[in-house]
Amino acid sequence: MPLRKFLDKLTSEVQGTINQAGNWSGYGPPSGSGSYGNGYPPPPAPTAAIPTAITPCPRQQPQPNHQDWIGLRDARFATFNVCPSCFNSVIRPTPYASHFITKAGAIAPPPHLPIRCDMSRYWVRVAGMVLLTMNQAAQHDVTLLARVAGIRAADGECPNGDIAGEHQPLPVARRMWYTLHDPATGMQPLPGWTVCAACLIAVQTCCPAVATAWAGVMPLGERDAVCGMVPSGRYDDARTGAILQQIGGCEVLARTTGRVDMGQLLGWLRANPPGVRVVGPGPGPGSARAPHVGGAVAGVAPEATPGGGAVAGGCPRNFPSSTSRCHTMQGLFDLTVCGQCYDSVVKPDADRGVELARRFDGNGSAMSYGFTCQLYSGRMRRVWAEAVSTGDFEHLRQKVVERRAKERELQMKTSQAQQRAAQLREQASLKEHLAINAMRLSANTASNNIMLSGVGVVQQVDANHYVRLSGVPDFSQTTQLNNEAAMLKVQAAQVESESAMAQEEWRRYWE
Repeated sequence: MPLRKFLDKLTSEVQGTINQAGNWSGYGPPSGSGSYGNGYPPPPAPTAAIPTAITPCPRQQPQPNHQDWIGLRDARFATFNVCPSCFNSVIRPTPYASHFITKAGAIAPPPHLPIRCDMSRYWVRVAGMVLLTMNQAAQHDVTLLARVAGIRAADGECPNGDIAGEHQPLPVARRMWYTLHDPATGMQPLPGWTVCAACLIAVQTCCPAVATAWAGVMPLGERDAVCGMVPSGRYDDARTGAILQQIGGCEVLARTTGRVDMGQLLGWLRANPPGVRVVGPGPGPGSARAPHVGGAVAGVAPEATPGGGAVAGGCPRNFPSSTSRCHTMQGLFDLTVCGQCYDSVVKPDADRGVELARRFDGNGSAMSYGFTCQLYSGRMRRVWAEAVSTGDFEHLRQKVVERRAKERELQMKTSQAQQRAAQLREQASLKEHLAINAMRLSANTASNNIMLSGVGVVQQVDANHYVRLSGVPDFSQTTQLNNEAAMLKVQAAQVESESAMAQEEWRRYWE
């Protein structure tokens, strides 16, 4: 599906959700007037906001020696650059055009520096559509474009950023992965569907009302997986467009009701599993080609990946599964057991006529909201064996309830820590971005002072104040911003360390 068709469909879907909500009206374009450059007319009315065509950007690759870059009036985002072609085809027909100026003087990038047009980036284009189709409450301003363009995830860009077509192999990458998360219960209803940090931060920035609906795949840690989105600049991935359409609907619903509900996206993902696709070798050593089925790596269960526990058809351990077969015990629903552990631990006892084992549902079924296996644990297997030998159901119930309470506590603590750490690192990234802008602005200002006025020249600011121009850059603001970013990273590391300690306690005393 071309990007144009996706954007049209997203607009229609979101507008339909708004109409159903019943308490939204009209668009809320930014106020203010102005023009681009010299002689351009003011921007048209909001009804003409969506361009009729998207012109291919001529500067998708970094290029030097251009002096016609266009940027935001806001000096904090001096590194955001748009080529004239993208401005005229994408921005100029919108109400946001008045916020842009042709870069010159201190805010102009050095001509020898190769620069890429930021509007050619996939997520910046998506951010533009968010401004035009989902900004009725004016929760975003035009700086959303620059903030999305400045996203730099610690793990790097999305591994799928250079995919050239729907049949090209997806790369497997070893890093931290994220999935849908229920803030109320701490459960992960579809952990086999993973997204990378770069895509997640872009989605959270564009759709802040549902930002808490994501968390690191549990157990936390690096693992081999593929990203469920394909933000490629080389072709328009239809599945990614459909996923963003569902997220857009969830965002509008969350803003309308004040409650995060990802049911629309979750239902779509379950009803539309990805087709068989070949996964290519990842960027790191030891990568291998393997079939990509259902959004996971072959040989690895959709509920878990290396570092997370189970192989395909195996035990999900304490990793919530929504697709594995679950066996439950009458009178003790918290004792959930996967098919593998049921066959190896419970079924032999049931075949021998053990009353406790015969209370289990022998067929089992998938649980849409996910379950964890309680009998993968050596500790719990000993508890089960003791209960079988003594027939003491109450002792079994007490141990299961204790363990489930601790498990829920760990899941909640881990998800909250992961969310907090991600927020701190995002704030640190923004501080670093602002520090770079401040440094460049200071350096350019000092250079201009030398060229235009000479060092030491006194210039009048107003009727009562004068300032002596200096050729020495003032990097104090840059230093302050970098220090603040470093402190935020330290805080994030502390939060992650506390989460790791909680997981170590679980492994030592409860598994």
